[in-house]
Amino acid sequence: MKKEKAKHKIKDHFLSQEVFLLELEKNTEILKTEPKPARDKLLSYYDSNDYLSHQKHGTTFFVKSYFVSKKIMLFFKKRIVSKLFYRPGKVLDVGSGTGDFLFALKKKGWDAAGVEPAKQARESAKALGVHHFESIKKCCSQEFDLITFWHSLEHVYALNETIKDTVAALKKGGRLIIACPNYTSWDAKYYKKSWAAWDVPRHLWHFSPKSLRIVLEPMGLEQTDVKPMFLDALYISILSEKIKKSKMPIFKGIFFGIISNLSGLFRGNFSSQIYIFRKKIN
Repeated sequence: MKKEKAKHKIKDHFLSQEVFLLELEKNTEILKTEPKPARDKLLSYYDSNDYLSHQKHGTTFFVKSYFVSKKIMLFFKKRIVSKLFYRPGKVLDVGSGTGDFLFALKKKGWDAAGVEPAKQARESAKALGVHHFESIKKCCSQEFDLITFWHSLEHVYALNETIKDTVAALKKGGRLIIACPNYTSWDAKYYKKSWAAWDVPRHLWHFSPKSLRIVLEPMGLEQTDVKPMFLDALYISILSEKIKKSKMPIFKGIFFGIISNLSGLFRGNFSSQIYIFRKKIN
């Protein structure tokens, strides 16, 4: 694929302090993190007690707020699924983390399984009785009614291979839900290099609202809905203010997060968005 000159130099503010480049694939509008760390080294960039997605609880006000918002989002995730399906089916959550979403669906009668590379998070999910596959490739063809990527597609090592395996594992008429940051949002443009959702190199891919449709529609999927993630704008803006070393990061982050959400309401372009696709029957 043809690439433009690197668009930005972005620092890993969270852990390594290394600098990475973002390269644009013009035909998909996907930004790619370069250089891509070796697969066996990539997990070291997650190796921190401060990486909240793999934790179950926290002590500081900010961390406790994160887990409260996580519970709120779990409610909305379940609501989205309940509106898409009249009865439980078979679900695969890729990047399942500590397994809370799958456990919630399992209690509602779903046959739930996950894919999670991080050992600590995977062990937490197993303690809840959530089954795990080593990879999507290990799943049978047209096996799942629902496959979800809750802020995980941007982390996968081999994007094209993952998407192909996902489409193959999805039943005809099945649903694919992808939630990911939107680099064309108001807060992304405001914070620029300090936008926390770049999160390089853990985020290897960065999507615009058009990217997933461009990639998935030729593979037999149709986009049926796009939903905002309002809390993400607040969380990402607070982290971005921390990167900028602001004196009042929480206050400023909430303020600019609200502005980003208001902009999203007018333009239909939010900090993070949920994209829902359906696999065509014919």
